[in-house]
Amino acid sequence: MTRTRNTSNTIAFIQPFVPSYRVGLFDAIAARLDREGLKLEVWHAEPKGIVAARRNSSSGPWSVPIVQHRVSVARRNVTFRAIHRKARHVRAVVTGLASSSLETYLLAADPRVNMMLWGHGRNYTAGNNGVDARLESWLCSRASQVFTYTAQGAAHLSESGVPSGMISTVVNTTDTARLRRSKDGADNTALAAMRARLGIGSGPVALFVGAFDVPKRLPFLFEACDIVRRSLPDFELVLAGAGPLDAYVAEETARRDYVRLAGRLELDELAVASNMVDTILIPGRVGLVAVDSLALGVPIITTRFPFHAPEADYLNDQNSVWTDDDIESYATSILQVFSDPERLASLKATAAHDGDEYSAEKSADNFVDGILRGLGIQPVVKTIAAKDAPRSVDRALSD
Repeated sequence: MTRTRNTSNTIAFIQPFVPSYRVGLFDAIAARLDREGLKLEVWHAEPKGIVAARRNSSSGPWSVPIVQHRVSVARRNVTFRAIHRKARHVRAVVTGLASSSLETYLLAADPRVNMMLWGHGRNYTAGNNGVDARLESWLCSRASQVFTYTAQGAAHLSESGVPSGMISTVVNTTDTARLRRSKDGADNTALAAMRARLGIGSGPVALFVGAFDVPKRLPFLFEACDIVRRSLPDFELVLAGAGPLDAYVAEETARRDYVRLAGRLELDELAVASNMVDTILIPGRVGLVAVDSLALGVPIITTRFPFHAPEADYLNDQNSVWTDDDIESYATSILQVFSDPERLASLKATAAHDGDEYSAEKSADNFVDGILRGLGIQPVVKTIAAKDAPRSVDRALSD
């Protein structure tokens, strides 16, 4: 489709809301776009319902408020944001690769809009749906560039017929540089204060960090940790997060004298906490916590759950532990890790080493290089070729 050339210098990202872990990425994208003579705007609404219960909404100097409508159609949630006319007046819009966002179809059909798509590349967190796949394929055919989180998602799009030159592997991440600085800079006073506040002893400590919601499989976690506790009487579990299952988590915590409820931990608090825990336990969906795990050098123990998010692809058997998807196997693996100090030390060292590959700045470079490609212009800032992208996909990006 031939698109009308727009001389605006604004690149707009469309988001349902901005979670706090995205702020570092958008700050880095804004800085890189500025060096290219472009300006970032993030058009976003505020979260509602169970998403708002996570209490992690944020904003930045690039924020532009919009209104988002969500309705249920035939037992399916769809969204609509009235941004179509606004999108005609910016250089490009980067919106979600999702068949359930109605305004995306308007953007795709309008030759006055330079639409780029950002998504998983394939369906990770739910079963495959043929209708969704066909709709998303059509959307990709109308885009000037498609951004995926992982090389696997990029390869899937390429195999589905999206030209490799239109695909950018951005490598999803958090503000790992700040996370590491905060971990390394945490003093003994801050660590002692957190230990005292949570009542942490001197035994092995595991951390759950994430949303208190169904995909994280918290009942599974409690049952497995009960088994661990019976074999390791000084074992303790710290729960950090918030969400729609707040009441359930509070009730289950009150029933167990080894569980400590920390609430939501902001980035700097998570960095301090990482100095007193040995592992991160996520038996359910692993998402961006994979990046935090690697950045902090605290290995995740997870299961072969079929619906992990794309970021689980960053983990392997050397920097994390993968178990069969049942409570007994999970508990046994936790006990094995705690009983083998050499293995735990190796997992921590490998996680920290692998974490060097991930940063908001690298992801921002990947995004902006792809945006410039979609605009048909050469970058002012040169970046290094992506190490983890498949050879047929996006070799001009940094890692």
